[in-house]
Formats: sequence, structure tokens, C-alpha cells
Amino acid sequence: MAEDFGAALDEGVGERVYGSLLQSLDLYARSHFRLEEGCMERYHCPAAKVNQEAHVKFGEVLAGFQERYVANGFDRAEARALVTTIDRWLADHICRIDVRLRESVERSSA
Repeated sequence: MAEDFGAALDEGVGERVYGSLLQSLDLYARSHFRLEEGCMERYHCPAAKVNQEAHVKFGEVLAGFQERYVANGFDRAEARALVTTIDRWLADHICRIDVRLRESVERSSA
């Protein structure tokens, strides 16, 4: 989603889709986080608590973008900051926390 939105910004149509992007991100994140947290619980992943805390924090970050959008409307710099925030968060979260689920799954199937 972030990549597609970045392209929309580059093409000058970001303003038309920003509100929808924020809404879609929120729905996707909540759904994905529930699934991932359930998997971590099922496989007794030691990173489960830190993962859940990271998800809460990311939800708060997304809520901040939504609140600023509602209060101020579309702002290109803010929209670009959202893309950067998502990209950085995903890279850090996946490489630091999500990979630990794989270890737990492998350990349980051994």
C-alpha cells in the first residue's frame, strides 16, 4: 500500500486517495496484527509481548496521521512522511520482531 501510495504522490493524485489509504491501512493493520499476535500466542513465541506492544505503538502512529488529516486536510509533506514511516516501521519490525515467530514455529514442528 505504501509503495502504491508513494507512486500516487509522485503522479500528483495522492490527495484523492490519502483518506482512503489511511482507512485501509488501519483496517489492514488491525486484521494483520490480530492474526500475527494469535500465531505468536499459539506457538509460544518469546517475542509475543514486544510484538503486541509494537503493534499498539504503530496503531497510535497511524491514528496521529489520521487525526492530523481530519484536522488539517491533505498535506503532501505529511503524506510523504506517512510513506517513510511505514517503510521504516515495516523493515524494522519484520527484521527485528516478526522473524522470531519463524523460530518458534520451527521449534514446535521439530
